Formats: sequence, C-alpha cells, structure tokens
Amino acid sequence: MKTFLVVAGVVVVIAIAYVITTNTNEPTPIQNNEEETGIAFQNVEYFASTTGYLAYPKVKGTYPGLILIHEWWGLNDDIKSIADRFAKEGYVALAVDMYNGTSTTDSVKARELSIAVREDIPGAFENLEAAVVYLKSQDNVNDAALASVGWCFGGGWSYQMAINELGTNASVMYYGQFDPEDDFEMMKSHILGHFGEEDMGIAVDTVKEFQAALETTNGMHEIYIYPNVGHGFANARGGTNMAYSEEEAELAWERTKDFLEKIFSSN
Repeated sequence: MKTFLVVAGVVVVIAIAYVITTNTNEPTPIQNNEEETGIAFQNVEYFASTTGYLAYPKVKGTYPGLILIHEWWGLNDDIKSIADRFAKEGYVALAVDMYNGTSTTDSVKARELSIAVREDIPGAFENLEAAVVYLKSQDNVNDAALASVGWCFGGGWSYQMAINELGTNASVMYYGQFDPEDDFEMMKSHILGHFGEEDMGIAVDTVKEFQAALETTNGMHEIYIYPNVGHGFANARGGTNMAYSEEEAELAWERTKDFLEKIFSSN
C-alpha cells in the first residue's frame, strides 16, 4: 500500500507494509454506570499494542463510525467524554491514541510527544489506517459511513486523513494545521474546519485562503471562523483550559453534528 503525504506542497510517497489483526465481532459491551445514557464504552486494542477508547450506543443496530484524534496532550478524559457524547448522538466513536499510552498536562512534554509522532510519519499513518480497519470490522458500524474528528494536533491529522484518502467520507478539524496550497483536486473527503479568530498559531488570512481553495473543489466543505476566541476554544479539559469558550464550543458542536448528518445522509 502507498500513502501520499503532502508536506508544504511537496508530495512524498511513503510505502507502508504492515499486518493488522482485527476483531471481526461486535465488541463486548462494558456498561456505563449511568443507565440512562444509553451508551456503552470500553478500551480496545485496535493497532498492534495500542489501546483506544470505544464508545457506542447500547441499542443494537448499525451506526456511522468516527475516528477521534486527540490534542497534543494525548488521549485523556476530555477526549473520552467527547467520544461518549458522540455515542449518545448515534455514532460508534473510536478515540485513537497517537502516543501509545502516554498523556500529559505539561506543554513541554506534549511538544516532545507531538514531535516524536512527526518523526515517525509512516507509523502515524499505520495507526490511523488501523483505526479505519478496526471500525469497518465492527458489526455495529456502517463501513460506508466513516469520518474523522480531530483537535489541534489531532485536527492536523484529521486533515491528513482527508488529503491522503485513508478511507473516510469526511474530516472535521478543530484548529488543526493545513496547507492551502495542497492539491485538493482528487480529494474525495468533505472537510469541516473550526478556527478561532484570535488563534496565534493559525492566521485568519491563511484560513480564508484555505476556505477559498476548498470552494474551487468538489465536495461539501465548510470553514468557520469564531470571533473573539483563540486556539483550543472547544476543549474544556475538565475546566483547566482558560481558552475554552462554552458558547463557541457548543456552536461548533452543533455545526459538527449537522455537517456529519448531511454527509452521511447523502451517501
């Protein structure tokens, strides 16, 4: 298999050979203590020895599948709670772990972890491709209805899933890195982007350039710029994130739900 990674407008062809072991049966539910939530959740080994967090509706059925990609802090309780929230909306949500079991609240350590992923691009793609294969193998997942959702570090990887055609129909990116000069002509995935007007790392003008580029391509693409908020505005992180804006986060959540429903209903 070949994966095409676009970095600063240059296409790098990476040959990836790997073997993925998957469970072809529906996962055994670990019941949520709050019966009224209507969801179940469990830790699952979806790639080599890497464990992710899977949340899904208890009611037997077939649902769209989501791959959730964490911020540079790692797979923490904040992302798991979002997986639960998606499950309540009728999705099977797999929160992947790009750090193989490590998470942190220290920005220096987070930077080190994110750099380590960038230094092993083939391994990162194997991880995400394995997540796609895992979801497709589940009896309660519609394998023709898959999307990725990522935040910050994960937003950038959600974007990479789109432009590298990793098998998803849509990519939702919350303040993730992108390149407006990438070639979107052959991209099949639809993109939804959420960005803060006051983000110090992603300039508004660049976001507008990205939006304009997407408007010239096929697909249902939506880019939103949220006023008076910066990077990380949609993640509460247990009340520790000073950049969090409940109002804008909820607006982005509603837009994400509407976007995914529109994409999946059109398939």
